[in-house]
Amino acid sequence: MRDLLITAHAITRFLERFAGNLSWSAAQARLRKLLRRARFLKVQPGGARLYTLGEMRFLVCNGMLLTVYRPTYRQAAAVDDLWCST
Repeated sequence: MRDLLITAHAITRFLERFAGNLSWSAAQARLRKLLRRARFLKVQPGGARLYTLGEMRFLVCNGMLLTVYRPTYRQAAAVDDLWCST
């Protein structure tokens, strides 16, 4: 992932969720370092690519890091899923 543009939204979300004590430029440098270690997970609808590193998810589209997030959803078991109930 060379020559990747990191959007202001991605830096803001990274600071909010993971590293609130960093400066703006330090957060950008840290994101670049983390992205080098991230592994490809899957292609999202619309062509965006999802990368993962531990609990972090990076959404990249057209050479731009769009956002950074931590998945917080819980997987629904088959008995909890109303569409699958018998």
